[in-house]
This record gives sequence, structure tokens and C-alpha cells, in this order.
Amino acid sequence: MSDQEIDLSTLPEAQKKQLARMSADKFICDLVGVRLVNVGDGMATAQLVVAEEHLNGVGICQGGALFSLADYALAAAFNYTDESVVSLDVSISYCKPAKVGARLNAEAKETLRTRSTTLGDVVVKDQDGRIICLARGRGYVMQPR
Repeated sequence: MSDQEIDLSTLPEAQKKQLARMSADKFICDLVGVRLVNVGDGMATAQLVVAEEHLNGVGICQGGALFSLADYALAAAFNYTDESVVSLDVSISYCKPAKVGARLNAEAKETLRTRSTTLGDVVVKDQDGRIICLARGRGYVMQPR
């Protein structure tokens, strides 16, 4: 899993715009602590290091934090053109617990895009390659402004 920040100089203009839009999400980036570490056409990778504030009452990473990580990676994968994509629905399956210190990597990939919708999948793994959760989302493709 990479800890490197994205080198903006190596990205095409469309990805630079995408990164700027995604980095403006203060809830996910500042409050939850998710970092976008890779973007491309129809793909993105986001990371989260599980901290105390991410834990639920039984001492494992709260489902909402995992959902936020997966949803953010999916949004970055969907928003790679001059069209904006907003979520229509996202489903998630929690597979393994994540504890404090776990370094989570969410890899999202768009699998289908039509004129008005898009579909994608996310796999969230920890630093040992264990699958923590799987998500699938569908988005609405808005026309450029």
C-alpha cells in the first residue's frame, strides 16, 4: 500500500480537475481522514488509517467510516470526465473487522457507463491484503454545466 501523495505533474488535466474536486470534500478528507492516493479514467484508490475516533462500541472500525472510505473512492472513480456523477445507490458488505492502526486501501473501478448512469465496484483491504469490505455503487451522470 502506498503512502505517497499523488504527483500532480504526471496527471492529465482531467485528472487534475478530478483531484481538486475530490480534495474539496472537507467531511471525508478533514473529519474522516480519507486520502485520495491514485486517480485515473474510471479508477481511484483512497486510504484510511483506522484511529480511535473510527471505532464503534465494540472496538472495531465503525461501518460508517468504512462506507465513507468506499463511497469516496467510488466517487473519485466515477468523476473523471467533465460530467459530474452523483450516487443513486451504494451497497456494502462487511467481511472482516478492522482495528486501530489498520491501514485500509479502497480500490474502486467503474465497470459500466451509459449516457445517464454508471456502475462500479470497490474492494477495501487492510495492509495484510485481507478484504475488509466490498461495495457496489450506481451513479447518475449529470451533463456538463
